[in-house]
Amino acid sequence: MKKRPWHDLRWHWPSDQPDQIRFNKRALRWAAAPEYARTALTAVAGAPLVAAAWRSPVRGGEPTADFCGVAVPCSYDAGRDSEQLALLRTLGAKRVLVRAPVWERQRLDQLVRWCAEVQALTGNPVVVAVLQDRSSVTEPRRWRADLANLFSALGPHAEAFQVPQAPNRTKWGCYHLGDALDLLEDAQRVRRHFPAIRLAGPAVIDFEPAPLLRLLLNRRNFTLDVATALLYVDRRGAPENTQYGIFDLANKARFTAAACRASPRVVRGAPLWLTELNWPLLHSDFWTPTADEECVEETTAADFLRRSYQIAWATGVVDRVYWWQLVAPGYGLVDARGALRPRPAFDALKNLLTAAQ
Repeated sequence: MKKRPWHDLRWHWPSDQPDQIRFNKRALRWAAAPEYARTALTAVAGAPLVAAAWRSPVRGGEPTADFCGVAVPCSYDAGRDSEQLALLRTLGAKRVLVRAPVWERQRLDQLVRWCAEVQALTGNPVVVAVLQDRSSVTEPRRWRADLANLFSALGPHAEAFQVPQAPNRTKWGCYHLGDALDLLEDAQRVRRHFPAIRLAGPAVIDFEPAPLLRLLLNRRNFTLDVATALLYVDRRGAPENTQYGIFDLANKARFTAAACRASPRVVRGAPLWLTELNWPLLHSDFWTPTADEECVEETTAADFLRRSYQIAWATGVVDRVYWWQLVAPGYGLVDARGALRPRPAFDALKNLLTAAQ
């Protein structure tokens, strides 16, 4: 079993993942049975709608600079963030995603400064991924206050706010998808006071069609201006490998885009952004978020990065891809164990961005 280190937590917790929520899973399943039934029925009813909305446009050429983004979370340390800015300048990325954890509400001023610095460097506002916790669900007044503070403080520097984060994983606070829909409705209520704010979502992680359809095909009261997905495919190996027989990265993106086109909750013509994608790396021990059998060598990860951006671009349905993330020992473009060391994937993304200019 991998053990968490007790020292040198230079770039947050080892894998930037929350602790697993401890609860009685059997009791939870029974309590959430009606929501599970709605999810299953929505998946069955929604399949024909997705098929009708399916299109397979082909986009020629190579990815553009606007297409290739990268996530660069604030470290809340001035020296380390200066290093991140230097790396970002060298990389040349113009589109950046920043995380805003609600439990870091006491550090909002630092986060505002970070977003402003990134915007000044890249010339573009950032995308803010709002991270909820369990209290966001159980204390809706606190959730709405957190959103209002984030919208007010970060709005001048934000292109869009992604809400929620990976709602199909209980470790992010949503015990079932009804919780996530409540969070989205509250976000809609709050943004009425901030007319310039754009909402992005539903940010389902991995390729899970049933949760995706449940969050998109419903009669709840919210509107998404941007469609987003955390479309990890690392458990299948190469991006061309398939799941359920036919779904490689390209077809997963096409399915996601078709579901968004069929959704009454997504603005017509909304762009689709893949806001997280990466492969965990071998020889990273507790720094990786997944099992060792899903990890790859650094050179393989660089090759998969290049192919993923090219595949997503060629589908014609994806408007942007953000690599997760710039600095992280277990999966980042730069290794932070000891002296900062750009990996082959850093050069691979830099080459894509250089060719696009």
